[in-house]
Amino acid sequence: MKNYCKAAIGLLALLAVAACAPLPEPAQLTVTAAVALPTAATLNAEASTPTAAPATPTPTPPPSINVASSAEVIPSSGQESAHLAVDGDLDSLWNSGRVPLGWFRVALDGLYLVNRVELIIAQTPPGPTMHELWLGDGSGTRSLYERLVNEKTEDGQTLAVTIEPPRSINEVMVRTVSSPSWVAWREVRVFGVPADSAPPPPLTLTEIVSGLNLPVQLAHAGDGSGRLFVVEQAGSIRIIRNTGLPDAAPAWSVLETPFLDITTRVSCCGERGLLDVAFPPGYDAKQHFYVGYTDHDGHTVISRFKTTADPHIADPASEEVLLTIEQPHNTHNGGRLLFGPQDGYLYIGSGDGGGPAFNDPDNRGQNLSSLLGKILRIDVESGVTPYAVPHTNPFTDVEGSHEEIWAYGLRNPWGFAFDKQTGDLYIPDVGNITIEELNYQPANSAGGENYGWRITEGSICFEQWGCVKGEPCEVEHWICSAEGQTSPVTEYNHDVGCAIVGGAVYRGPGLPQLQGVFLFADFCRGQIWGLRGNSQDKWQSLLLLNSSLPISAIGEDQEGNVYVIGYQNGVISMITEEKQENE
Repeated sequence: MKNYCKAAIGLLALLAVAACAPLPEPAQLTVTAAVALPTAATLNAEASTPTAAPATPTPTPPPSINVASSAEVIPSSGQESAHLAVDGDLDSLWNSGRVPLGWFRVALDGLYLVNRVELIIAQTPPGPTMHELWLGDGSGTRSLYERLVNEKTEDGQTLAVTIEPPRSINEVMVRTVSSPSWVAWREVRVFGVPADSAPPPPLTLTEIVSGLNLPVQLAHAGDGSGRLFVVEQAGSIRIIRNTGLPDAAPAWSVLETPFLDITTRVSCCGERGLLDVAFPPGYDAKQHFYVGYTDHDGHTVISRFKTTADPHIADPASEEVLLTIEQPHNTHNGGRLLFGPQDGYLYIGSGDGGGPAFNDPDNRGQNLSSLLGKILRIDVESGVTPYAVPHTNPFTDVEGSHEEIWAYGLRNPWGFAFDKQTGDLYIPDVGNITIEELNYQPANSAGGENYGWRITEGSICFEQWGCVKGEPCEVEHWICSAEGQTSPVTEYNHDVGCAIVGGAVYRGPGLPQLQGVFLFADFCRGQIWGLRGNSQDKWQSLLLLNSSLPISAIGEDQEGNVYVIGYQNGVISMITEEKQENE
């Protein structure tokens, strides 16, 4: 979370330049004409031979045109020549003047239904490249659509990407991760037709309880009880129960006695406090659970507690401290705890430790000898004291590295979440001064991903923006490399929000349109988006709701229903389908 958010509301922070030869004249190109957009009927119909001609012919859709020519362009560098990549002249080009990482954003002058993007390469010498195509959805986020990995590209070559099905977008960004030459394009073409904004999905927030004190997370015990456990930042865990009759509408209430109260041990608040609770697989028989909190020394503590004979009350005296992570500052402490649905290990989100400049000056995110700026994975159910390290962790045999590290290069992964059906992991990471990002780790990952911080912030170079205004900026501070990193799959700029929070994958029974969608939000402005991808990494993020309130987290119950936590107003709401007036 940013310092201005904390000051305003008092919340935690859930928050070598290479020489380049002159480019040759362009080769003769054979450019495939853009295909006209199909109608909705064509997209949805099954292939068949009609038995009779329709009474009224289907209107032919207008041909798609290159809409990049009227767009605003925002390059990573070389602003003075940026317009040359959308001027329709293959003899002119945009050249960043720098080696990768570099990007070229095309901000369209409206919303367009786009079916094709063409990228005319400017590159000397030829060689292997990797580019990424990102698409903006019109609601402030942009998502990774396709990675273009080529063993060899050369000057004048066309990289063509078909958007299938056509997508309503307002932005295209081409991100160059690797290339043997400076980042440059002769032409970037975007083919589409004007589109209307899609109506918002019929969703709403239905309040279930209120009156909670700075709630920051919500979890379930997986014991079939239907209870929801809400973490209050000052040091309590409260139980929400449905006390309604089986066949009646739910009647939610908060039990008066906290499930756990350790307020005397917790340092609160700002970006510190009791931050999460996690119940192990088989909790119903084990009757112990885990919490993460900030102690009075300002350090992160991971502890185990036992439940008493009363299933609604835990024993504060039963605490076993398993892990203490020293925190250098009072910001970016992370705090997320989750058990992996497939391996049963405990995953711990650790922020980079913060600092006065909030930019990880000690580079802890990239330092494998530090537990900060990481996701950790430990085995707390093995019987080993205090815990075991899974032998499959990626850095167990790397000298100087902490064996507990599962992934690194993170700033403050406050609200990551697993898809309990697939085992995939979604990792929102709170940004610094420009971009909020969302990362993805597939279930078959062996771990060890580098998510980029502080080399990159989202899709861009962090140091690109890290020079102090009015002071000289050394040229090496303006260069970064994203090779070896795992790119985020969606992101948004700070003109949209201030701090990304999450998250849960919807697997509930009532909203089929959200099945498999990861829900995340912005703390400051309260937008709630849904992210969906597929096996080809064609990600799409759509705005689902605008709550206009500070959201600290999104959680789920055992059935997969999803709940939104209002930090400032202490309200827990369920995402439900909005009832129509005629119902």
